[in-house]
Amino acid sequence: MNLMDQGLQTLEPEGLDTQGQGWQQRKSIQTRITILEAAIDCLERCGYARTTTQMIAQTARISRGAMLHHYATKQDLVGAVIDYTFFRRMEQFVTRISELSDEARVRDQAGIELYWQSVLTREYAAYLELSVASRTDPELREIFLPKAKRFVEVERETVLSAFPEWQDKLPMYELAMDFCIAAMEGLLLNREVWDDRPRRVLLRNFIGQTLLALREGRLPMPTA
Repeated sequence: MNLMDQGLQTLEPEGLDTQGQGWQQRKSIQTRITILEAAIDCLERCGYARTTTQMIAQTARISRGAMLHHYATKQDLVGAVIDYTFFRRMEQFVTRISELSDEARVRDQAGIELYWQSVLTREYAAYLELSVASRTDPELREIFLPKAKRFVEVERETVLSAFPEWQDKLPMYELAMDFCIAAMEGLLLNREVWDDRPRRVLLRNFIGQTLLALREGRLPMPTA
């Protein structure tokens, strides 16, 4: 499966494509990636309110001036981090889906567990931190919300390409996708509250069985 044919390519942060670049350009790209990875670490560890550009520079082990050369403002950096966290998580998820057999993907619903693993990543932790912080930070909200709305459409398109068995069931697919995302986010947010791991596994199995019943027509499409 060629990920770059799925629409995911449009979300790759600007300035991170190494294809056809010379040595100096590749070095600059690697510095940007180092900065973005450092930002993810800071967001996951300290949260958005306590994360500063100075902290990110120190974590990346570069000078603040060098970081500002690549991201002139915190807004520029935050926008790139939002794109990068979503892109990296989806890239990893779809790659792992493409490695499944048709039987594992279609019959065994193995994609459910892979999606769960994707929301346990540090990339998703940073993305979720930005999402929550944007509710009370108007400046962050102005950056985050348009990107998040765009991500919803790209995620649906990308995941549909990874699960072709849903291609002829588009209305049901959109419902199933929304249900899966909402349920997984709920499991994640309550992971430490619901500390019973067998129960959490049971809930993920229930999500998978529900999606299978939707796809096979055993669970009717609800009405508004």
